[in-house]
Amino acid sequence: MENSLVVQLQVNELEMIINRCIERALIKQPAPMEDVVLLKRVDVAKLFSVSLVTITDWMKTGKIPYHRINSRVFFKKRELMECIELKDKYKQKKT
Repeated sequence: MENSLVVQLQVNELEMIINRCIERALIKQPAPMEDVVLLKRVDVAKLFSVSLVTITDWMKTGKIPYHRINSRVFFKKRELMECIELKDKYKQKKT
């Protein structure tokens, strides 16, 4: 036999309980990983309309951030975009 509970609540009390439950559920939920878009060298070359040799040079000189997993190289799109924004700000200050 199932246990039943009948409770009388005001509408605003029920709203507060529901809101608290939703807030708790949102806090426990991990942040979305949509910011972590990994690109390969070919993707970055297409993005900037340059050759793979240029991408390799930029990596060696530290112009763009990259991540190495074993022999593979990946780029985080967000980091590349931040790098471009910083360089654009520097160019504006310089002139």
